Amino acid sequence: MQMPSGNKIIGHLYYLHMHLEIYISSKTLTEGLCGSFDDNTANDLIDKNTRQQSRPDRQGRIDTEVAKSWR
Repeated sequence: MQMPSGNKIIGHLYYLHMHLEIYISSKTLTEGLCGSFDDNTANDLIDKNTRQQSRPDRQGRIDTEVAKSWR
């Protein structure tokens, strides 16, 4: 699927899983749970409301409240 912004999503549905490829046309205009897509890890996993950074725990899980803030 090609969006008017130039972003593109390609999906492959398999028997037990799905594979998505996401292509972003403009890094500077992208912001979300995983940061600002600017290759700066210091702004990844930022709560949308408090703007505070969260770090994954030892199992790689993130605070669910951080994820919920971006819904």
